[in-house]
Amino acid sequence: MAKRAAGKTDNKTLVAERRLLCFLDRIDNAGVGGWALDFDLPAESLTMRVLVDEVIVDVVACELHRDDARLVSLQNSRIGFNYDIPERYHDGMRHMLRFATLDGVDMPMSSRSGAAMAGVNFCLAKPVRIDAVVDGMVDGVIQGWALRVDERAGTKLGGLKILVTYEGQPVAELLADQYRADVAEVLGCEAACGFTFAPPPEMRRRERVSFRFFVLPSRQELQSSPLEILYPEETARERIEGLIKRADELFAFAYHLRRDLKAALPQDRYLLGDYTRWAADSLPLALPRARARYGEVKGTPLVSVVCPVYRPEIGAFLAAVDSVRGQSYPHWELLLVDDASGDAALSKAMQALAAKDVRIRLLPQKKNGGIARATNAGIKAAGGAFVAFFDHDDLLEPGALEIMLRAQAATGAKLLYSDEDKVERGGGLCEPHFKPDFNYRFLLDVNYICHFVLLDAAVLRKVGGLDAALDGAQDHDLLLRLCEILRPEEIHHVAEVLYHWRKSGGSTAAAGSGAKPKAAVAGAAAVAAHLARRGLPARVEGRGGLTCYRTGWEISAAQRKKAGVSILIPFRDHVEMTLECVTAIRRHTKGVPFEIILLDNWSTSPEAEKFAAEQANLPQTKVLRIAEPFNYSRINNIGARAAVHGFLLLLNNDVFVSDDTWLQVMLDECLADAQVGAVGAKLLYPGGAVQHAGVVLGVGGVADHAFRGIPGDAPGYVMHAMAAQEISAVTGACMLVRREAFEAVGGLDERDLTIAFNDIDLCVKLTQGGWKIIFMPDAVAEHRESMSRGDDLDPVKIARFMYENEVMRQRYPAQLPFDPYYSRHFSREGGVYRELRVLRPEDC
Repeated sequence: MAKRAAGKTDNKTLVAERRLLCFLDRIDNAGVGGWALDFDLPAESLTMRVLVDEVIVDVVACELHRDDARLVSLQNSRIGFNYDIPERYHDGMRHMLRFATLDGVDMPMSSRSGAAMAGVNFCLAKPVRIDAVVDGMVDGVIQGWALRVDERAGTKLGGLKILVTYEGQPVAELLADQYRADVAEVLGCEAACGFTFAPPPEMRRRERVSFRFFVLPSRQELQSSPLEILYPEETARERIEGLIKRADELFAFAYHLRRDLKAALPQDRYLLGDYTRWAADSLPLALPRARARYGEVKGTPLVSVVCPVYRPEIGAFLAAVDSVRGQSYPHWELLLVDDASGDAALSKAMQALAAKDVRIRLLPQKKNGGIARATNAGIKAAGGAFVAFFDHDDLLEPGALEIMLRAQAATGAKLLYSDEDKVERGGGLCEPHFKPDFNYRFLLDVNYICHFVLLDAAVLRKVGGLDAALDGAQDHDLLLRLCEILRPEEIHHVAEVLYHWRKSGGSTAAAGSGAKPKAAVAGAAAVAAHLARRGLPARVEGRGGLTCYRTGWEISAAQRKKAGVSILIPFRDHVEMTLECVTAIRRHTKGVPFEIILLDNWSTSPEAEKFAAEQANLPQTKVLRIAEPFNYSRINNIGARAAVHGFLLLLNNDVFVSDDTWLQVMLDECLADAQVGAVGAKLLYPGGAVQHAGVVLGVGGVADHAFRGIPGDAPGYVMHAMAAQEISAVTGACMLVRREAFEAVGGLDERDLTIAFNDIDLCVKLTQGGWKIIFMPDAVAEHRESMSRGDDLDPVKIARFMYENEVMRQRYPAQLPFDPYYSRHFSREGGVYRELRVLRPEDC
């Protein structure tokens, strides 16, 4: 319903509902037609204002007879109208037409589709001739005029759009509608055909500039274009401009120089496949690094190392015990829980070990109960302030306990875990697992913590030990229950390889999840039970038989409807690609209310004008024209201000969706956790290889994509490419952002980060504001990267890139070098998850 002013009392305006409707049943190239009615005054025929582009251009009387008026029992059948769009708007440009009552109340509009309409968008063109001239510089501004000449109709009309470019880039968009009596007198045309252009200040400071002028959308160049302007020389300005130019040259030079120097510098490189050599050089430095990073152990707390034993290979078992006895920290007890192995030689060996070292205690079980029950027996007998879990054939690094206790003293953590690797039968080390700092969302999908774990004994007893019903995933279940009572800051990752997991014939370490097929089923059950206890309904399914799970949140349709998503898509021309993008969205977006906001950044082609008009007429679609030089941050900030929903999706026009749940799974991540500020999708190249599976900070200077180039269905390094997880940043090519969070951090940086790194900056700001960033691998789309814009490696763009690179390095000196979700042992130069580096104690 529309509103109208009904009168005034005590200087306050009373507003009453006014029942109005304008129904369109004809929309064609000539104009529009239909009927309009004020339901409160049904006997009267309306007269309406006609507005084009929010300018009143005419009035139309609704006095035509309509037979269908009788269908709604109206006494007055003279409610119809037809309106032909004036010739001046047959210019190939996009316009919007709407109606209002004579007293200025907006007419609600509808059509045969049944959808409410803000107006009718149209783009009309007819054969005409363009006469247009740039007169030159007059009183400090450039003047000219432009006419659309229709010989058949005998009209010469102004109002054309003029595009001004400098060195091939748009700098202004003008409307030729200023009064030019001199042109009208000579040509016998409409006087409103002139334009003026004041070059921007930065252009006026140049000695010589050349501007080109084009009529839109045909891009016909005006007579006397290009126009070259010479400005007075000023020594100071020239000196500053020279310095700026020199700085740009230095940025470009530095970019190439750094790359060449890195390539020429002889250095030890450790590829991930060369882990054995890295381990030999780096593991001996683990304890010195910990001493430098954490400081001293507080007191001499006893650590109870609980080791369930069941028929290990005797040699591996003895090596395991030796690794405990060889610890640099002496205050420990080793609880060997013999789970009714029935092996006389093993029993004899354990008795001999206990007799030799009073810190070794034997706990023989009368009946085999499985790993969980055996571990619980050890926990019950433990006398230490801390409990550590240890398998019967694995190995500890000599400084493992000391390093964990130093970290505990420094952080106050109740649960600590380290990195780990695997040990071959011959003793060689391989397959390192360098873990992220605590990552609850990742832990739901994968038990990435695994070994080595040190726990506060009181906390362990509070959660009740291991659940025997979940053997195979008993440790995953325990960790999830601990997460229910511990704060995230009470869980600490010790980024050192302290545990060597033995690869034996029947171990998970040797054969993956296939060696223990029940583990995957038990793990899914453990995650589901944990979420149920937290009151978070979800479906938990295995991924391809691996001990990796897909957690699908059960969010109600009402919750999704209340949230809604505004999809922001910048584009400049590239009409076919953008149409394919939005068509795929409409076809494949199910279960989520959404609107599409197309951000037209100075498109100049006739096809773009027609496309924009057509799109603007579609339901839940807006088209905003932003006639400014390309500034990704500003374009999206403008779009965000026009959005109506609680979530914003930043989307490139070269991203194409094909799964009906793509947006739903992204939105569900936000609705399941109020602290999630942004969610990123997995993006694939057209050939199916990964283009984006999260972003890692610090690699290559500022940031780099993870897993670029691997197969789209590959798990990646320790399942990071296939599991949902908290992460430091995701690409803005397809990023869902909570609007509240976006506004709280000031949106995208449109001052210093106009092109590059603005999405990374946004993510870091969100993280600093207490919001979480999630990578969601189940939202998959195709990304035809670099089709939206050109190559970024010409000298000018290199200079811009280096400037924005330096902005990020200075803005985040602490965040970029140490991404909490990416091990510090990975090199920052050799790509993501590819190359290792040896850190010295002074680096910590």
